[in-house]
Amino acid sequence: MSSVQKCVATVLRRMADAVENDPEDAEVYAYELEELLDNMHGHDFFGTEGQCDPRGDFRNGEWSMWNVEGVED
Repeated sequence: MSSVQKCVATVLRRMADAVENDPEDAEVYAYELEELLDNMHGHDFFGTEGQCDPRGDFRNGEWSMWNVEGVED
């Protein structure tokens, strides 16, 4: 694993810990991630149809940080 991969993985784990431990942190992260992922999605980062978007396969529906494919309330 490259140094960049290790750094990104470490930061993502720390973010996940914060989200799991504090619902208010989860709301802030959800809002910020929604903007980031929408921007990446708009530039075809997740495939031309959004099939690799981490929120869900956009060929199957319209997903967001508050409506993630496979997550039920």
